[in-house]
Amino acid sequence: MRALEALEDARFMPGVFAVARVDGRSFTRLTKEIANFEAPFDLRFSDYMAATALHLCNCGFQAIYAYTQSDEISLLFRAEDETFQRKLRKWNSILASEAGAVFSLRLGMPAAFDCRIIPLPNKKSV
Repeated sequence: MRALEALEDARFMPGVFAVARVDGRSFTRLTKEIANFEAPFDLRFSDYMAATALHLCNCGFQAIYAYTQSDEISLLFRAEDETFQRKLRKWNSILASEAGAVFSLRLGMPAAFDCRIIPLPNKKSV
């Protein structure tokens, strides 16, 4: 199966900064119907997101900046970060699963995230 997996191992270019956008899955339903967080701002939810962002900065990648707003976490990675040979599939799956695990433990129920990697071609884009 590994030989077939290799066909899906797209990588982003070396020496390029990357941003991961980690986004809560079905968080509108989670925050309003299931967990009953206060609108428009809930300190518990904010704390869970901040703790999740901090964990993502320290889980093996070289994140240099994290920002959270609503149910999204944005992470900026060093241009030199060669974690998992910069394989998009690995970065997306691991960051999403790490975020889901940490947030779920804080929340006390399952929560899921997806992740997209956006390469930034130069420092001006950063």
